[in-house]
Amino acid sequence: MRKSELHLQIAFLLIVGCAFAFGQATNSTDDNPALSPDGKKIVFMSDRDGDIEIYVMDVNGSHQQRLTHSPGRDAHPEWSADGKKVYFQSPRETPMPQVFVMNADGSGQKRLTNNTGFTGVPLMSPDGKKILYMVNEGADLTSHVHWQIYVMDCDGKNQRPLSPNAANDQVPRWSRDGKKILFYSNSSGNDQLYLMKTDGSHRTILSEGTHNNKTGVWSNNGKKIAFKSDRGGKWGIYVMRTDGKDVKLLTEDCEEFGHPTWSADDKQIYYTTTRGGATRIWVMNADGSGARPVRK
Repeated sequence: MRKSELHLQIAFLLIVGCAFAFGQATNSTDDNPALSPDGKKIVFMSDRDGDIEIYVMDVNGSHQQRLTHSPGRDAHPEWSADGKKVYFQSPRETPMPQVFVMNADGSGQKRLTNNTGFTGVPLMSPDGKKILYMVNEGADLTSHVHWQIYVMDCDGKNQRPLSPNAANDQVPRWSRDGKKILFYSNSSGNDQLYLMKTDGSHRTILSEGTHNNKTGVWSNNGKKIAFKSDRGGKWGIYVMRTDGKDVKLLTEDCEEFGHPTWSADDKQIYYTTTRGGATRIWVMNADGSGARPVRK
């Protein structure tokens, strides 16, 4: 996976740490940061101006620039492999969000999808040729909830579903070599982790039981998967081998949504927790020890 994925939470810390120095509203929220392929820029979403928009800044927090200016939630930015474009989701032209692309300076904004329902959360493949994204074809997200995983070329062509079934397939993640896709699905009745090939074939379940397992993330060396589970009665972060074996509990102090993130050297895992009453980013060693907030 690209450097933006490896340093996701580190980028978040840079945003938070520079908030006061560069005039950000103290009660605003910055989220979903992604580091550019050359490691010089951070693209992220923020509600600092009253609406959720896409912003970019240098990695030291300077030269902050707003890239989008459209009513609605412009969210989930993702760099192209060459760092010249940014993919994101927006509801600006349709009732439900669609996937858009723009130049890295915010110019040339263009819609790539035109589905009836929610379409978003783009994720670039390691080789920069394909984009995974999520689609819910319902007119709203309450009366009809049917999430499917789609893939398309980076220019928006050849859009096709990878999970054409009645189940909810969500939050896909490319393997580090780009040969497999990790996701979670309720095909078995509750949420479980699955693997499939990049063409959607050979679906293999990794986790089983009456509990829910979701939002899995590959380690950077490709040997382990960190994920969230409620098997202990509340949401916790677990780790297992990529074949689903050797499951270990790391912490039972996390929130349901979001996902754990490995550090670049796989020695630490970042996660969100509501410990203390407010949602904060914490970090722990890969064996679950040494849990601590990343900022006081």
